[in-house]
Amino acid sequence: MKLKSPILFSLLWIACSPIQARAEVRPPMPTHSTDKYGCEWQWLRGGGIGLWAENCKLATGNWHVDWESALPGFALWHDDDRVATVVQIFRKPPGASIDTVLPELKSRHYVPDVVDCQFKPVNIRPAPRTIAFFDIRPEGERLKDFESPPKDQVPPPPCGEYGWSTHGIRYFISDLRQPELILYVNEGQDGTMIEPDSIVFE
Repeated sequence: MKLKSPILFSLLWIACSPIQARAEVRPPMPTHSTDKYGCEWQWLRGGGIGLWAENCKLATGNWHVDWESALPGFALWHDDDRVATVVQIFRKPPGASIDTVLPELKSRHYVPDVVDCQFKPVNIRPAPRTIAFFDIRPEGERLKDFESPPKDQVPPPPCGEYGWSTHGIRYFISDLRQPELILYVNEGQDGTMIEPDSIVFE
């Protein structure tokens, strides 16, 4: 069949070209690098999200980010040793509050099973209006205890591994365009080989 309408032809080409559609979503490759000689950027995909991450072969070993279905999400590895979760996907009913993710975080021991650790809005970086950032912060007595630690001691994160901390950047992302997904992002203290600004829903 000969298509006489260029508009119709274009629509059919787009509909039949999922690779091209995904490519339009992919942000530009970052221009900075941990080590311009030992690192290369790789576009990683999994669980409906994509991001740029570095694969670095340095004197200290091979630092790389891999997809893990069990999370589901991405983890940072040093050679064969797992270092940390850097991005993790959580699901909730569309339209439900981000607070509905808390029971899963508690059951998986990412945050303590207490009432005084709650999601709070936080300003991480400029983003589209559909995107909101949150972290898990202490309240009440837990906050008071954290703010008055014993002398010469660095207190542990008051709301657990995935909660707010004074040593490292950890937060959650919601996006109205993907109302059933919540992303946990761990930027660490010195970086975790990912470009957080590049995270997109595919």
